[in-house]
Amino acid sequence: MIRHAFKMLVLMKTLRLSVLVATLMIGSHPGFAQYKVNPNIDCGYPLNNNERTFCAEKALKEAEASMTTAYERLHAKLVQMDADLPEHLKGAPAALEDAQAAWETYREKDCTSYAFPFKGGTRGNELYRSCMIVVTMKRTDDLTATLEDYGN
Repeated sequence: MIRHAFKMLVLMKTLRLSVLVATLMIGSHPGFAQYKVNPNIDCGYPLNNNERTFCAEKALKEAEASMTTAYERLHAKLVQMDADLPEHLKGAPAALEDAQAAWETYREKDCTSYAFPFKGGTRGNELYRSCMIVVTMKRTDDLTATLEDYGN
C-alpha cells in the first residue's frame, strides 16, 4: 500500500512537471508570440525578442504592402500599354507576372542563404526577416522606377 502511494505521488509530481514544461514550451513558441507582445510597443526601441519579432513582422508586412501597391500600379500601366499595341507585341503584363513569381522565389532563397549560418537561433530569424524587408523594399523601388520610366 505504501509502495502504491509512493508511485502515485511520483506520478503526480511527474505529471505536474510535464504540464509546466509543456506550458513553458508553448508560451515560448514563436507562433504564440503575438499573445505575449503589446501591439502598442515602440518599434524604435524593442526591448526583447518577442518585441523585435513583432516589429520585424510589422515592418515586413508594411514593406510587402508597399511592394504590392507598386506592382499593381505597374501591372495596370502595362495592361493599358498592351491595349494599344499590335497583337505580336502584347504580353508585358504576363511577363511582369512571371518576373514577380521568379523574384519571390529568389527572395526566399537569397534570404534563406543569407541567414543560414545562424539557422535555428534567434539571430538567424532576425537576419532572415531583415533580409526579407530590405530585398522587398528594393523590389518596391525597382517597380516604382519602371513605372516612372513608362511615364506612369
